[in-house]
Amino acid sequence: MDNQKQPMKRLDMMGTEEAETLWYNLDQLDIRTLLDTLESMKAERKLLNENIGKVTLSIQRQMEGDNALLYEDDAWVAEIKAATVWNEEALIPLIEHYNSDDIAALLNKPKPRTYNKTKLNKEAKKGGEVKRIIDFAKQSALPELTIRQKGK
Repeated sequence: MDNQKQPMKRLDMMGTEEAETLWYNLDQLDIRTLLDTLESMKAERKLLNENIGKVTLSIQRQMEGDNALLYEDDAWVAEIKAATVWNEEALIPLIEHYNSDDIAALLNKPKPRTYNKTKLNKEAKKGGEVKRIIDFAKQSALPELTIRQKGK
């Protein structure tokens, strides 16, 4: 059993130079070392994701406390925005206001049972009962924070 790979300490516990060399030669490590390293990295990722969530929530709370929907400076843009969710069942009354060809034109082609939201928004601009039906079908989801770095 001379050619059996010897267990090593986890990659994430090694010195930088030693680990960097092994990252490019993972097939030289024994399975136990790889499994331990993988589990350790998953735990670190979980902790990192939790911390990212906490920081994001803190940013959103500060913006909401300042009654700000948009923060922008020379490096960052942060925006709190509620997505629009459509209630397809609330659009059923449109059948009373359009003939079958017009309804077919408002539907998405690959999925014939859903309405094309861009076309519905154009129809809503016409006003009247159609606008009321379409506006009723739009619902705001919970506001979400989007963050992007300028120049990236």
